[in-house]
Amino acid sequence: MKNGMHILLSTFFVLMFSNAVLAQDFEYHPRLSDNLTITLGAFKSDHSFKISAEGNIDDEIESKIDFGNTVGVDESSTFFNGQMRWKFGKNRKWSVWGQYFSNNATGDAVLTGDVEWQDVIFREGTFVGAGVKLAVTRVFFGRSFVKNQQHDFGLGIGIHYLDMSIFIEGDIKIDDGSTDFFRGDADKSQPLPNIGAWYNFSPARKWLIHGRVDWISADIGDYDGTLWNAAVGVNFQAFRHVGFDLSYQYFNLNLKVTKTDWNGGLDMTYSGPVLSVTGNW
Repeated sequence: MKNGMHILLSTFFVLMFSNAVLAQDFEYHPRLSDNLTITLGAFKSDHSFKISAEGNIDDEIESKIDFGNTVGVDESSTFFNGQMRWKFGKNRKWSVWGQYFSNNATGDAVLTGDVEWQDVIFREGTFVGAGVKLAVTRVFFGRSFVKNQQHDFGLGIGIHYLDMSIFIEGDIKIDDGSTDFFRGDADKSQPLPNIGAWYNFSPARKWLIHGRVDWISADIGDYDGTLWNAAVGVNFQAFRHVGFDLSYQYFNLNLKVTKTDWNGGLDMTYSGPVLSVTGNW
């Protein structure tokens, strides 16, 4: 622990010294002129999971099980959020983006009412466990249409690759009055194409205001629904190649699924602040 602290403090003072002696070679925020940006952050998210499976696929959201209030699944957590952007091509107007975040929320509760899942009814008073896992990998290709020292606005297309896993487990009451343990799972992976836009603005050399939005509303194979993934934030360039970023991210996925092994729907929302360290070159 002491060695780690010494290394951390030494690195901090080296960066401070380097920042003091190096010439300031940028008039506005260097993320607008540099080719590569990597962001590593912590996402403090509030969750909302409303999900149905089998025999319970009405379009009305009230028909879905609220995994937070009904079966005790965590309604907030902190998890890793990583992003990157690389600019290329003539005048570096083309760029490829990447993002990854994942969350595993679990919980348990004594049911205050009957819950139906995959045509099985968990009766009121039953002790159940449940969980929701979602991993999102986002790849995006875009082109800047307004690009100068202060501004960067662009449009593009991309793919959100979703890896979803949901379960409920507990005792069910049999017709003869006995009970039996049951676990119902719904696991799916699906790429969803999307369109998106971004805008970055630097009011001063060390400050950057940034925002982006990705959206899709489509019927693709066995999936029908909408996806929103948006973020807005501010970045402070503490050193030439290192900055600190505070943003707010919103992710919502509303799908209706009509597959043989999962016939149902979901409405998932992740939202909250993201605190990150950024590197740019």
